[in-house]
Amino acid sequence: MAAGAGAAGPGVALGAALVAAALLMGLGPPPPAAALPACRISEFPCRTNKCIRLDHYCDGKDDCGDTSDEPPHCTVCNRTYYGDVGKTYELSIGKPALDRIPYNCHLTFTASGHTHGELIQLIFDEFHVGRYLKHAADEGCPDGHMTLAELGRPFTGGVWCGPSSGYTVYFSEVSTVTLSLRLFPTPAHATTPFRFHLRYRFITRDDAVVRFGSHDKLVERGVGVPGTYCSRQFDECYRKKCKLQSPNYPGMYPRNVTCLLNLRQKEVPHCKHAMISVHQNAEHKVQMKRAASAPASLNKTSRAVRVWDDCSGAQGERDYLVFYDGPSQSDPVLLRWCGGDLLPRVASRGPEMLVAFHSSAFSAPLHTLSPLRGFELEVDVLFSDSDSFDYQRDPRKCEFWINATSWAVGAPRSGGVLSPRHTLPPNTTCTYRFHGLPGDTVWVYFMAYSHYSLLAPAAGLPSVLATPATSTTTSRPPALHNHLLILPTRAPATPPPSPWIGLGGTRTHHRADASHPHLGAAADPPTTPSSSSCSMRLRIWDGGGTSGLPLLASHCDADGPRLCAHAALGNATRATRSCGPHESYESSGTDLTLQHFVAEGTALHPAHWRLKYEFVDTNLGGEPWTGRGSLLATGAVSAAGRPLSRPPIPCARLFRRLRSGEVFSPRNVFMFGRGGAANLSCIYRIEAASNERIRLTIDKAAFGESADVCSTVPDPHTARPTCAYGVGARTAELRLWEVPWRDVRLPRACLCDNATVAAARPFVYTSASRVLELTFTVSQLNVTEDFDNLHFHATFEMVRSNECSRKQRLRGAGGEIEFESPASSRSDLNCDGMPWMVEAHENKSLFLLTWGSFLPVAGPVDDSASSPSRCHTRSRILLYSGRPLRLLRVVCPLGHRERHFSLHVFSEEWFGLPAGQQLPAAPPGTLSYSAVAASMPGGPGGPGALSSPSFLVEWVGRDQASAALHWLEISRPKLALQQRLWSQTGEKGAKPPPELVPKGNSSLALGWDCPHKCPELNACISESLWCDGRPNCPSGFDEADPKCEYIGRRIFTWLPGGLYFAMASAGAGCVALLLGCLLLVLCRARARRRRLLAKQDNGLGYGGGSGVGTLSSVTSSRGTIGSRGSLSAGLSGGSLPGTYRRTKTRRRSDGTGRRLSGVDGDAIANQPRRVPTSELLLDANS
Repeated sequence: MAAGAGAAGPGVALGAALVAAALLMGLGPPPPAAALPACRISEFPCRTNKCIRLDHYCDGKDDCGDTSDEPPHCTVCNRTYYGDVGKTYELSIGKPALDRIPYNCHLTFTASGHTHGELIQLIFDEFHVGRYLKHAADEGCPDGHMTLAELGRPFTGGVWCGPSSGYTVYFSEVSTVTLSLRLFPTPAHATTPFRFHLRYRFITRDDAVVRFGSHDKLVERGVGVPGTYCSRQFDECYRKKCKLQSPNYPGMYPRNVTCLLNLRQKEVPHCKHAMISVHQNAEHKVQMKRAASAPASLNKTSRAVRVWDDCSGAQGERDYLVFYDGPSQSDPVLLRWCGGDLLPRVASRGPEMLVAFHSSAFSAPLHTLSPLRGFELEVDVLFSDSDSFDYQRDPRKCEFWINATSWAVGAPRSGGVLSPRHTLPPNTTCTYRFHGLPGDTVWVYFMAYSHYSLLAPAAGLPSVLATPATSTTTSRPPALHNHLLILPTRAPATPPPSPWIGLGGTRTHHRADASHPHLGAAADPPTTPSSSSCSMRLRIWDGGGTSGLPLLASHCDADGPRLCAHAALGNATRATRSCGPHESYESSGTDLTLQHFVAEGTALHPAHWRLKYEFVDTNLGGEPWTGRGSLLATGAVSAAGRPLSRPPIPCARLFRRLRSGEVFSPRNVFMFGRGGAANLSCIYRIEAASNERIRLTIDKAAFGESADVCSTVPDPHTARPTCAYGVGARTAELRLWEVPWRDVRLPRACLCDNATVAAARPFVYTSASRVLELTFTVSQLNVTEDFDNLHFHATFEMVRSNECSRKQRLRGAGGEIEFESPASSRSDLNCDGMPWMVEAHENKSLFLLTWGSFLPVAGPVDDSASSPSRCHTRSRILLYSGRPLRLLRVVCPLGHRERHFSLHVFSEEWFGLPAGQQLPAAPPGTLSYSAVAASMPGGPGGPGALSSPSFLVEWVGRDQASAALHWLEISRPKLALQQRLWSQTGEKGAKPPPELVPKGNSSLALGWDCPHKCPELNACISESLWCDGRPNCPSGFDEADPKCEYIGRRIFTWLPGGLYFAMASAGAGCVALLLGCLLLVLCRARARRRRLLAKQDNGLGYGGGSGVGTLSSVTSSRGTIGSRGSLSAGLSGGSLPGTYRRTKTRRRSDGTGRRLSGVDGDAIANQPRRVPTSELLLDANS
């Protein structure tokens, strides 16, 4: 069997020799020059000056009229035939006599161009030359054969023999073709029929539209490879319409040829990857040679495909195509195809593909139903993203690594994976390894899945292959003798919902790919025994490997995985619901492995699937906070008036024992609408250490579609950001809370639009307490919303600050709070920004008294002179009440305490109102609300009453101002409660019982009901406040009782509260000054005594005649401070303690002639003398 390339040299020489011999033998002796007519090259000149067609020569008819065209012993062989375009010529050859065997006949057809054509068409109407023995591999045509040789092309050595039914067409590739018939002397020659009838035509290239295409749509047939018969190179088929044609298409192709068709895409766009695809679905364009024993059938009920072992039978009679995944024959074989009704799509993994066509050496020119012979294949160039996962790079291993990227990179952490778009060789295992960052889980769901087999058992059952596939490496797959059967894609039945395995990437360029067994590399064998019964198996493991890990799914052939088909319907204008647990898979850790095994390759068992993957970030920062439930009380509402549900467990985080850190919204898709959640509620708590405060910086926030119906505006009283919702708006906000005490949360800011916070202008807040809380709340989540359009990011750091040591949470009978801005004292500076909490005991209520005017809680403040809400200062007193806290009153403060500017505020349960429905306070001097029933739910003693009513008072000092606030713990008189109960339960119009009717007009008549009462409030106060020297009732009634013991207290009643402190300070100063003076006197006296004692030690004495007044050894005693602060000292004689006695003595002489002068009593008193012990004790005790 000679290949086209190897026979180039000898073939050309032999073909040229045959043509030359035919020309020499076919001309014969020319007629005399005078007798030759002027005939064209396509005509035969008769001696009668007549021109006839060349095919009329020696046809058995006298066409010239003088038999000059029928000379004796003439033959049609060994002649050159020309013709005109548009005409059909005929030739017939009879069976040669036995004496002429062996028989050789050469017919040369030449198209000389222009009107004589450029190509030759040969039509075999009858053909029976020798016998065709299909079982004789070496001698397929023992009796004789026909060969076709084209001028300038290598000799192939292929032959045709045997009988043919119908007609067969041959189209030349060049302008000269030589047909040679040879018969050999064999015993069967006499009994073997011989028939040969031929028609031929000359055509132009413009008429050969099937081969070359039309003028406006030319067919790219590639560039011929020099020295070969039919090998061609195809480049840049992306821009040109390339088609792979058999030699001499659309006629029958020559025998014993091997054509290497190399397809290559040189120019690939940036960031793209090219793949070559070849296919043909038109049956009339894939007419490969059939076996002589299997002629074409007119009664076809299915489309057949012959592949692999069908192309290499024992008789070796098939012509076939081999598709290589690369540019050489050493690359993996994707498919061996030898005919059928279609060629399935075969795609290379790279920009080059080699298609090898081989025809057998012997054949009969078989008749086909189609007028076309040979094949014409369509060529496409497929482009994929260079970083995608739908093609393999490594020819030895099909392995893909999909790694998650860090959020700092800014690239997406999700994407799609397609099944390989190129054809996988048999026994290939593709492994997809999804690897996330710490704290990630992997979520995958299939949007589409289809698998069917082009080969099914002859019975038509849609089952696995009749020959089981093996997982070992082989040179070719098992024999597949099957007919084509298109199996419909069967979607898997929806399994019952299952719980998520875990709670709930940008692709990286590190990837490897499928093992090709044809290269000798070991493929990844299936790990389960049942894999041998599946032509395709899909398995998913919960982890980064395939051994010893939980198997999430295992699917065989058409048994597809969980399908989330509705996700494929989503586009820019249509949103679909999220994929549920029964429609997807999720890992429990950071890794997930998907393995796709194909036993017979994907050319015959196409498997197409498309999945979406996402790395779910379950990191929330900080540590889980288990105490969030106590702070988010049931019934909490947002600024829009909608209830706030408690946050889910994973979304409550605590940050403590940190110098700095960052707080960010969750990035877990399952907490958002795209993951199936309806609402989102998260709380973050930041705790500082002692002597520290928190500086919080919010540098990024986005609220999705809600940002258009909510705006962040400054509060008219505090200038803090607040959320202003539109009508019907959902809740989507980020709130900041101060937590001065464990059970108290004070709102500080609210953000709800996207324009409030940006990197260029972050929101910065420094806490007044040691605890801050952030709540991120979104309701009515849309199925398209996730962390990309609903998020925030903040950072915090701890700053040094003095601790607020002042007790600002008060409980008792009453008290007074004073405010001043700016703060002047150290305690005020350390406690700047901290609120005051006033609480009542159980079954008590609270009353607040301050001076100023009430301002609207919400809405702007009108500063015009005629406006009732005009305020002379920007400072405010804010009064909160309820659980959770709600702003009850806003007070414009006044520094002076004039009675007509006094404001009265009662706790909410005083009027029996539930939280959130506080009635306006009574105007000064009126008792409008004094008789409201306290027995209503929430009132003192009534059902549902709060155990400890409270007020939270906040001073907002925005300019220089001062204010004061008095508070009282009050309760209702028993009679008032009974009267209110009677008004609710008694009959309409009935008179109350006599015991419920007050007697007399004086309020003191009810002393038995409330001994200590403020009549203007109709409330009882504590006994400790009665007659305490300070007015506690707004009218001072508690100090006007005649029974008050100390009238002096009444004087101080009219003094302002600050004067008490001033007077006490002055008294303490006077006492301290007096003690200092006394200590100074004592020290000086002690020093004088020491000097006198020193003189006595030097021998100074006193003498007298009678001895009276003689001083002997003298001791001194120190003075002491008694219980009343008097000074006692040891004195002489019977003098009174603490006094000095003045005495006189007479003059005397000491014998020296000197006279002693008298010493007065002061000097004597200052001299120490011995004093009896009893006298000393008497002086000290007195």
